[in-house]
Amino acid sequence: MAAKKDNRLAWGVSLLVFGCLFLLRQFHLIPADMAVYIFDVTSYLFIIGIIFLICHSNKSIGWILVVLGILFRLSDIVRFTQNLSDYIWPVLLIVAGIVLVFGVKKGK
Repeated sequence: MAAKKDNRLAWGVSLLVFGCLFLLRQFHLIPADMAVYIFDVTSYLFIIGIIFLICHSNKSIGWILVVLGILFRLSDIVRFTQNLSDYIWPVLLIVAGIVLVFGVKKGK
């Protein structure tokens, strides 16, 4: 009985999320560059997987869907991380500086 209730909850939340997203798109409240990624079929598996991880007691279904969604978006992820790698060292230096500055206050 609990598995049936989990399935209904997960699918119900999925329908609510996608309904709200489509409504926001119709009102032009989602920027076009974000809409390209959100409303691509390959993103649906990832979004449903996240919802299943949150709402369903059997997490394996959610993890499978998330991994499949990531695999479908792998080229976009690689392209994003190539641009992101230019900022890793400066961010790490800033974080290290913050830790050193505020770490000194904790010790006193």
